[in-house]
Amino acid sequence: MPEENFVKYGGIKFTNNVSPSKINEYVSKLPENERQSLFRVVRKLDGEGLISLDDSELTTIDDETIDWQD
Repeated sequence: MPEENFVKYGGIKFTNNVSPSKINEYVSKLPENERQSLFRVVRKLDGEGLISLDDSELTTIDDETIDWQD
């Protein structure tokens, strides 16, 4: 069984589907503006199948402020 992990600043439980080094490699290749939001990074990792989120109701303050952050 894969080890469960938590996003440090959100308490979002997730499971790695690939090694941490593959996750780091993927994130390092993201454009800087996509790496500025932990929420965006987590959603991208989940969308690419690199991690699986255990909480499908993932929300953040970014949802309300995303337009003026860019």
